[in-house]
Order: sequence, then structure tokens, then C-alpha cells
Amino acid sequence: MSKLLCLLNGSKKKSAVILELIELCQSTWQRDFTILESTVEKELILIAKEHASKVDIVIAIGGDGTLNEIINGLMDSGVEKLPTVAIIPNGTGNDFYQSAGFNSFNINRFMTAISQNKTISCDVGRIQADEEIRYFMNVADIGFGGAVVLSLNQFRKQFGPGFSYGLAILKTFFSYERPKVQISSDSFEYRGELLLAAGCNGAIFGNGLHIHPGATIHDGKLNMTILGKVSLFDYLRNVLKVKRGKRIKHPEAHYFESNHLRLKTDGTILHAETDGEYLSGSCFEISILPKRINILPY
Repeated sequence: MSKLLCLLNGSKKKSAVILELIELCQSTWQRDFTILESTVEKELILIAKEHASKVDIVIAIGGDGTLNEIINGLMDSGVEKLPTVAIIPNGTGNDFYQSAGFNSFNINRFMTAISQNKTISCDVGRIQADEEIRYFMNVADIGFGGAVVLSLNQFRKQFGPGFSYGLAILKTFFSYERPKVQISSDSFEYRGELLLAAGCNGAIFGNGLHIHPGATIHDGKLNMTILGKVSLFDYLRNVLKVKRGKRIKHPEAHYFESNHLRLKTDGTILHAETDGEYLSGSCFEISILPKRINILPY
């Protein structure tokens, strides 16, 4: 019988559906089912790393940030054959869940999928910011999105996740200055001001924005969206189109595929984020690892 490990953010409240799922899993797998909750920030990275070689399926209950911690732990483990990841959406945006094309969560459908042992081989993104390496399932964003996440982390402690997101965008909107960067890949060169550069495994980020329409999580390709000298007002004018899955039509909006991209500044530190988790640096490299992790479709 398969060994299952359920991981979740211990600071988040469990819904009735989540509690029902946990109880059903415990009664079905009994001693082959383990549930662990984080007690401090980033703890899920260490837990996932420790158990990567010990279980067959990791059930990730949470949002994009929780999934990002778990994926980084698994990737850092050095284990070649990683456990299948089953994602239960329980966050604010659940953008990767949408990018993967999953329907709303259903317990019966989920349990059937596990019993049938069906999986999808999913690509994993890799970003190096100076000396720090981070992995991502959905989107790595350098520029405006990273600055929003930095503000969001500051506001969350005072106002909670929902209200804080709007405040963070508003604050960043009025304070963000486009840095000058150099970008190079096998198919694209750019020098100039940058609003954002997004390496996209999935198509959706920022609570429902289609940052790269048509990007798929299992095609072995890294899809890049570069918004250069695009004003924030230009971006806001296009937000409804972006939410509907349309590309921004602007001479400084670039969409292309490249398996490797390098971005650097003159030493200026840039904000960035991977699936909502903040990082920073002055030199970035983004690449894709094709079909690195199996996920459970249901």
C-alpha cells in the first residue's frame, strides 16, 4: 500500500471539507497516512526534504506559498524519484491550481484519483538570484510583483491576507520605479527599463491574472513575459483583458519561449517572487526542468 504524507500550514484554519478529507484519509490508510503541520515559517521546506524518500504521495493542503515550500523541500532533497504531489487548494489565490486546469475540489474525485494512481508529469521552474536558488511550480516574477509581495508581507501582520493584498498593490503602484536591466536568452535581447519579467510554467498568477496566456505546466517550455517600459497606468488599463486571458498589446510587452533567461542590473537590488514567496538579487537566471515532478490530476 502507498505511504501518504499530508502537509499543511498549521497557522491556517481548516475548513469542514479539509477536516473531512483528513478523517477519510486516516481511516483509509491508517498507519500509512501521516499528517504534519508547520509551526513556523518555511518549516514545510525542511519537512518535505526530510520525507522525500520515505513516502509515495505528498498531499499539499494550502495555497501557492504552501505548495512552493513543499516543492522546494522536495527538490532540495536530492532524491531522483520524487513522490507524487496531490494539491488541495486552501489558499487565497490558488493560482497554480487554476493554471493546472483543475476543477473545484471534490473529495470523492480526489480519492478515486489516488486509487487509480493516475499522474501528470509536471515541469518545475528554477530561478537563481545571485547565490540563492529557488524552485517554482507556477511563476517567478522579477520587478513589480516582487515589490508587491514585499509590501504584502509587511501588511499581513496588521490586516490579514485579504485586505493586505489590495493595500500592497496600492502602495507599490505609487512608489515603484522601473529599474534599468539587461535581459538575454536564446531568442530575445532587451536593454532598458523593466516593469516586470515573469518566467511562467503556469499561465495565471496574482490572484487570477493571465500573465502568459496559453502557458502549460507539462510542455517542457519556459514561457517568458517581459513588460519593459510599460507604465503602471498602461498595465491597469489592460487588467480586465489580462483577467480574461488576453495578451497586452503594447510595443514594450513581449511574450516568447526560452529554456534559459539571464537578467542583470548594474548592481541595483531587484525585488522578485516565486509563487508568492519573496526573494531579491541583482542578477537572475531562470530555467525549466522538464517533467520533474508528478502531480495528481482529479
